[in-house]
Amino acid sequence: MALRSFTGRAMRLALREHLTAFVSVQLVLIFIALMIDFADSFDSIRAAAEGQSLAWVLGQYTVYRAADIVARLMPVAALLGAFIAEIRRRALLETVILASAGVSALPTFAALLWIGACTGFLQWKLERDWRPAAVFAQVALGAGSYAERYGPGLTDDQQWFIQDDAAIAGRVLVGPQPELRDVSYFLGLNGQGFDRVVRADTVRPVGGGQWVFENAEIWTATEGGRLIGVPEAELELPLWFAPNELTYLNPTPFYLPQPVLNARARLDPDDPFVRTTQWRRWTAWVLPGLFAMLGATLAMTGFRGRVTRVPILVAMAFGGYLSTLSLKVFWALGEQGALAAPVAVLLPIVLALAMILVLQWLLNKEARGRRLPLG
Repeated sequence: MALRSFTGRAMRLALREHLTAFVSVQLVLIFIALMIDFADSFDSIRAAAEGQSLAWVLGQYTVYRAADIVARLMPVAALLGAFIAEIRRRALLETVILASAGVSALPTFAALLWIGACTGFLQWKLERDWRPAAVFAQVALGAGSYAERYGPGLTDDQQWFIQDDAAIAGRVLVGPQPELRDVSYFLGLNGQGFDRVVRADTVRPVGGGQWVFENAEIWTATEGGRLIGVPEAELELPLWFAPNELTYLNPTPFYLPQPVLNARARLDPDDPFVRTTQWRRWTAWVLPGLFAMLGATLAMTGFRGRVTRVPILVAMAFGGYLSTLSLKVFWALGEQGALAAPVAVLLPIVLALAMILVLQWLLNKEARGRRLPLG
């Protein structure tokens, strides 16, 4: 019987309905998000297409943006799709007939497990590989907001990099071969001042954690508070950050390619933003399936026999929206260091699972004739 729940006709019927609803909702969300995006980005798309086919550039941009949109909205599409699918199945009396024949909700959840396995892998690949690749492909294309924010070039303002008793400030040339310009490197910071400051026109990485300071001057503080300068045409010094931190200066960690994110984690294992992003990627595979099960469960609570409990359905739909919203809230708390990264990422997953189990327990009791507080 358990095997038939995963392969039988009842499961296949549920799989068809839920897969159709999920794909439909996901396509609608992609369409809406793209239309909003095009309204803001079309001028930059047209500028990027100068000398090329506008249709070709627009097609590339659409694919890149769709990857980002799907990564963001797949859990929402899974929840809404399952919610709508269960309401439609009830309207078609499919679930009523199955329940009358003694079939439990197990085939429905078996179908959602199949969908969750496929969409979970897709979500994991999007978060880990495809979404970062799509973001920086959009930057290379030169179209859209990501190209404006993360495109290569020299920053207008000085950027500061600080560690322990040292700090370096300079304008950053962002790109595949990054460097610092108009640099001031302070050593021996003690809250009262510094021991030395190295000024340089350009600082470039040369490998092994070493950086070359070109056209430099070393200024040393004397006991009397005077600064004595010694010019150096070229000076090689170690710095604590990797060149890829300049290559990917502005993007937040969840846009970073996996190798770059891993390198950041090795350099600063306590960075809450990096840690939270790592945990997000490790657990991404569970989100679509879990929220699909939650959406189906929320919809099931809206019916008792022949009665459709509209207020309960509305309340459950709102509760589903809050559950997906809680993901971003908890992730933000983890990124800001207010919660430990594992807690921030796992807590909304545990809460969604608890909602599923509690509601299914109540529905099971209610099916046995007990009146419970479901309306």
